Amino acid sequence: MRHCPVCNVPLEPVIYETHRLWHCPQCRGDLVDLSRYKAIRRLPQKSLAELEAEAREGFAGDTAESLRCPRCHASMSKRPLSVPGFSLNLDVCEGCSLVWLDGGELAMAQLAHQATPGFRDTQEMKRRAEALSADPERKAAFDEAVARLPDAPNPFKEAFREALWDALFSRYPYRILR
Repeated sequence: MRHCPVCNVPLEPVIYETHRLWHCPQCRGDLVDLSRYKAIRRLPQKSLAELEAEAREGFAGDTAESLRCPRCHASMSKRPLSVPGFSLNLDVCEGCSLVWLDGGELAMAQLAHQATPGFRDTQEMKRRAEALSADPERKAAFDEAVARLPDAPNPFKEAFREALWDALFSRYPYRILR
């Protein structure tokens, strides 16, 4: 059984945003695999209101002291958690690839990610694609317009062709003549 690295109570397995993680019922911290943390952070399943409520209810501050990994008991390193307006750290076990997030930090990480322009652009593109798929006439018109587009030149192919030409016919004979 894994124990919380902050308050030493047994961690409970829970499903959060379709991913399994270990949750502390006392301090509300979460232990999750690094790859799952990255996937959870990018998931838009919870609404902004739900994430804000979760962050407010669970956040009690960042642990300043060095924590021990609940799995291997090695010292966890601190990595900055990019949340605007806060100075927070993830506690990461380099050996186990486990991440400890203090209460509310997981929701705050999701909120910070959802505030990025890249996330908003992706959501807008998904919304537009869904709207296009919902209207068969509009989809057909879009497909026709795409089919009429001229083939765009491939700049990488052109650059490769020029480099090959230079290598074979410009520089090589010059070296032979020297």
